[in-house]
Amino acid sequence: EEGYAYCVVAKETVGKQISIAFLERVKADFKKRCGGGKAGTAIAKSLNKEFGPVMKEHMQYIIDHVEEIEKLLKVKAQVSEVKSIMLENIDKAIDRGENLTTLADKTENLRSQAQSFKKQGTQLRKKMWYQNMKIKLVVLGILLFLILVIWLSVCHGFTCSNN
Repeated sequence: EEGYAYCVVAKETVGKQISIAFLERVKADFKKRCGGGKAGTAIAKSLNKEFGPVMKEHMQYIIDHVEEIEKLLKVKAQVSEVKSIMLENIDKAIDRGENLTTLADKTENLRSQAQSFKKQGTQLRKKMWYQNMKIKLVVLGILLFLILVIWLSVCHGFTCSNN
């Protein structure tokens, strides 16, 4: 990082997380003490006197506080897990929002189709009613015509007498 490589050699029993915690502490302290170009202009091994005891202090701190560091690392892991779950839930919520938008569009489409169907049904009902009335009027006209024809044939005209 920033041109520096940080590494640690440790026994396997120490665990990677403890080693990483040590490196993080050393890196932060190194940046604080030797930042701003001081380390960049230093000659090889010239910082050993100044930074060697500091590294020893960090090692001792890590050894003395292993349980606390492990608890802290567990909490960090849990926070990271919760964060990833929350991000996943947010993604799902966004997907649901898109699905809701699609569903709303489909609902609007169905509503407009229902209105169109209702309008066509009303028009069809009126058309059928008019056709029915036409048929009834034609039948009535035919009946009246037949009655007139029968009347005229029985009465021999429009004046009918009882003779």
